[in-house]
Amino acid sequence: MTITTNNIHHPFAAKNCAYKLRPIVALLMLLSSPLMAGTAAPFAPEFTTIQAGFSSAVAVRNAGDGSDRLFVVEQGGLIKIIENGITLPTPFLDIDALTNGSGERGLLGLAFHPNYAVNGYFFINYTDLNGDTIIARYSVSPGDPDVADDTSRLKIISINQDFPNHNGGDIHFSPADGYLYIGMGDGGDGDDPCRRGQTIDPDDLPANDSNSTSCPVDNDFLIQGGNADSRALLGAMLRIDVDNPGVNVSDACGEGVNYGIPADNPFSDGNNDCGEIWAWGLRNPYRWGFDRTLGDLYIGDVGQLEREEVNYQPATSSGGENYGWVCREGFIANPSVTCTVANAVDPIIDYVSSGRCSVIGGFPYRGPESTWQGVYIYGDFCTGEIFWSVNDNGTWNQASLLSDRPGNIRSFGEDEQGNLYYVLSNSVVLISDANFVDLIFADGFE
Repeated sequence: MTITTNNIHHPFAAKNCAYKLRPIVALLMLLSSPLMAGTAAPFAPEFTTIQAGFSSAVAVRNAGDGSDRLFVVEQGGLIKIIENGITLPTPFLDIDALTNGSGERGLLGLAFHPNYAVNGYFFINYTDLNGDTIIARYSVSPGDPDVADDTSRLKIISINQDFPNHNGGDIHFSPADGYLYIGMGDGGDGDDPCRRGQTIDPDDLPANDSNSTSCPVDNDFLIQGGNADSRALLGAMLRIDVDNPGVNVSDACGEGVNYGIPADNPFSDGNNDCGEIWAWGLRNPYRWGFDRTLGDLYIGDVGQLEREEVNYQPATSSGGENYGWVCREGFIANPSVTCTVANAVDPIIDYVSSGRCSVIGGFPYRGPESTWQGVYIYGDFCTGEIFWSVNDNGTWNQASLLSDRPGNIRSFGEDEQGNLYYVLSNSVVLISDANFVDLIFADGFE
C-alpha cells in the first residue's frame, strides 16, 4: 500500500488539545436497546457528584468482588478508593515514581482480573519515564483489601512509542472470553507518519520515513528488554491471555514471556504478523468498553481533524477487522493522505470534529433502570456533551444529545450493579434518571 501525505497537521496544534484525546467531552452512548430509533430519548437524566477532590482523574472502575467500591485512576500515578461515599485517605496504589503524568502520558488504565475476588490480581496501563507503554500486573495486599502490594509488580508487555501522544489508555477483560484487551494508539504525530496503524507485520515497519526522523526504535527500549517488533502493535486492539504465560507466543511482537496468545487470534498463524493483534487500523482508542451482558465491543477512536468515531465488534467476531486509519477517518477518506484500505470496516457512529474534538467511548447501559437497557452512552471531551445511540435493525442514530453539561469528560465507568458514571479531572459523577423505573419491576410484577 502506498500512502502519500498531504498537509500534515500536528494533532495538538490543529485541535489545541492539551490531552489529545482532543478535548474529551462525554461521548456517552447507551447501547442496544428496546427503544426505537426516531423516538425521543425517554431519559430525564440526573447527575450526582459522588466524590470530588481528585487530581487529573482519568478512569473509574469496580473490582467485581462484591465490595461495591469504586477505584479512581489519577493520571499522575495514584489509584484511590471510594467506599461508602468516602474517598479513603490512603491510595490503593502509587506508581508516581514510575510514570510522568503530563500531556497524554501517565497512568491511563485499570482492569481487575475476572477472578479478582480469589487471586487478587489487577492490571494497569501506564507510560514509563521514557514514554513507552507498560502493561503490568499487581496483587492486592494479603492483609488489607484497600491497599495493593507495590512489591508484586510484574511487567506483562512493553510497547515502544514513537511520539508523546496517541498512547491509547483503556484495558478491559472481555466478559465473553476472559482475555485481556489493550487499546493502542498509532504512536502519535499527525497522519501516522510511521505507518503503524496499517502495519501488522514487523518486517513492514519503516526503518525511517520521509515524514519523520523519529520512526526507528530507540536503543533505551531495547536495553530494557523490549522487543523492537512491538512498534507493529501500535494502532491496534490487542488480545492476550494473562493466565497462560508463554503459550503460543512464536508470533509475539512483545516479550511473549508473561502472557500467552490465544490460539484463535486472527494473526496467530505463523505468517510473521503480530499474534497479539485482534483488530487494527485505529488512531487513538483512548476510551472504549464491552457490553457487560452481551460481550460486544465498542471502541471510541479519537479522530484527527474531520471525524470522531465509534467502532463496533459483536461478541461473535473472529477478529481481524481493519478500521481504516490512516486512510479513513470515520465514514470518509482521510483528506490529508492518498491511500485506500481493502475491506475497511466502517464505524457505527461518527460525528464532525469541528467544535468538538475527542470522542470518549462509554458503555451500553446494563444497570437497574429499565428504560435505559442497552442504550450506548458516550461523550466528547471538548464540549462536555453526553450522547446516546441505539441500534434499530442495524441502523444507529448518530450522536443524539443526552446532556451538554460543562466540563471535559475523560472517561465513563460502571459500578457492580451496572450504574454509569462519568469522570471529570476532579470528580466522579453518577448518571441516573429522574423517572427511575427499576428493571425488576418494569413488567408490573413485584
